[in-house]
Amino acid sequence: MNIGSLLIGSDNVETMKSWYRSAFSVTENDGGAFPFGAVQLFIEEHSEVAGPNKDAARIIINLDVEDCRVLEAHLLPLDVTWVRKVEQMPFGLIGTLADPDGNYVQIIQWGANPESHKD
Repeated sequence: MNIGSLLIGSDNVETMKSWYRSAFSVTENDGGAFPFGAVQLFIEEHSEVAGPNKDAARIIINLDVEDCRVLEAHLLPLDVTWVRKVEQMPFGLIGTLADPDGNYVQIIQWGANPESHKD
C-alpha cells in the first residue's frame, strides 16, 4: 500500500495553486495535481472547508529537498510566512512555512551538517 495523493481542501483554490507553483517551481499534471515525487498533491474546493486552517499543525506536508538553503533563498523574495526559519537539527536542516490557507509545509534536508552550509 502506498500514499498516492493528498488533497488540500480550500475556498481559495487559485491563490493556493499559484503559491505552490511559485514556492516550489512545480506545475500541475494532466490530472490537475502537483507531482511531488510519487505523491500527487491536489488543491480543490471542498464543501466543508472555508477560511484559513484553524489547526495547521495537525497534518504537515514534509518535502524532502536536496538543498534547503537554495530553496530558502528562492522563497525569501516571495515573502512567504515562515513558522520556523531554516535551522540545523541533529538530523539535518529543517524549516516550516505556511501556505496561504495556513497549512504547514516543512522543507527538510536529511543529513545536512553544519560544515556543508553557512548558517
